[in-house]
Amino acid sequence: MEEINLAAYKKARKRVKKIKGFYRHLTIYLIANAIIVIEGFWGISVLELSSGEIDPQLIEWLFLNVLSVPILWGIGLLLHGLSVFRPKIGIIKDWEEKQLQKFLEEEYKKENFI
Repeated sequence: MEEINLAAYKKARKRVKKIKGFYRHLTIYLIANAIIVIEGFWGISVLELSSGEIDPQLIEWLFLNVLSVPILWGIGLLLHGLSVFRPKIGIIKDWEEKQLQKFLEEEYKKENFI
């Protein structure tokens, strides 16, 4: 019985560690991208004000580059969140439970017959 509790404890601890890692990633994402966006837009506005004749395509390119970092990083963060919080779909969860039960029964048979 202690082995089951120890295994459950290790599994729970691993899950908590993954959740903690996600929240750390989220915090870094929010801080870093706030700085990137604020500094990027501030830099673009300074560039526009200091230069009399500036190419509008350059401004558009800079604007898209400033926004691309949070968008692409956000996609990565979303994938990280999905991997951590794994929304369970009923069919998949049922299949997982059946497979788990099957493997547990096989292990039980091996231990008792050998």
